Amino acid sequence: KELFIAISLVLILEGLLPFISPSLYKRITLQILEINESSIRIMGLFLIILGVLIINFIWEKGKIE
Repeated sequence: KELFIAISLVLILEGLLPFISPSLYKRITLQILEINESSIRIMGLFLIILGVLIINFIWEKGKIE
């Protein structure tokens, strides 16, 4: 159940920008094409680590209370 909630939240967040400002979404998408792959990979790794840290923080906080 929690996995589906998490996936749903990701889909909602991913859909916000194209819904609110399609033109900004298109500009950002075109700018991403100009970034080299190693920079995109580093950004992806950073986001993965940040996500794991947030989940860990929430998980540990839940155990204490």
